[in-house]
Amino acid sequence: MKKLLGSTFLLLTLLAPLRAAGPEHPAILKEPADWRFERMAIPPGFAPDIKLTGSEEIRFAPGMFDPNSSNYFTYVMVILADGAPELGAADLKEFLETYYRGLSAAVGRSKGFSPDAGQMRAVVKPAPPGPDAKNRFVAEVIFFDSFSDGRKINLHVEAVVIPRPASKQTCLIMLVSPSSKDAAVWQTLRDIGRKTARSAAGTN
Repeated sequence: MKKLLGSTFLLLTLLAPLRAAGPEHPAILKEPADWRFERMAIPPGFAPDIKLTGSEEIRFAPGMFDPNSSNYFTYVMVILADGAPELGAADLKEFLETYYRGLSAAVGRSKGFSPDAGQMRAVVKPAPPGPDAKNRFVAEVIFFDSFSDGRKINLHVEAVVIPRPASKQTCLIMLVSPSSKDAAVWQTLRDIGRKTARSAAGTN
């Protein structure tokens, strides 16, 4: 329990100076209510080299910081990028590598960890062909979890890019978890993703 509280406090401390993205309430990522919500500016302080500007909304599954939980490191992330940039596989790869390298290093410094940035790589591919495949991607990201014990984990990511021309934004929705794709939590993530996509597109 102390480890979980420590990880939560560390994350809140890390994000505290970054909340320059507006009110602390969701514009897009409106549920589930029992998944803790955070909002911050993009680029974040731990990854200033990210080229996108705008805001990030995150909802963390209960048990996010518990390596023994079925919801370990499971969350939904929404990027609202200003200027309506076009985002493809190469852009997503660059974003994921810059973001997760910065996050692992920033948290690791406070715990005496020195994660190997060179190992934290992302592989991004277009989603398999299908009726909903347009602007969708799947990714695998190597991450050193400095929030717990620095363990090396493989994060599965499912992403969708939604243009929002009326607001001159691009919405990037990412579902993230190290759990196997056939785990129950992925059904939950995809349900959240569908609702969030409708919210982003203004169709709900």
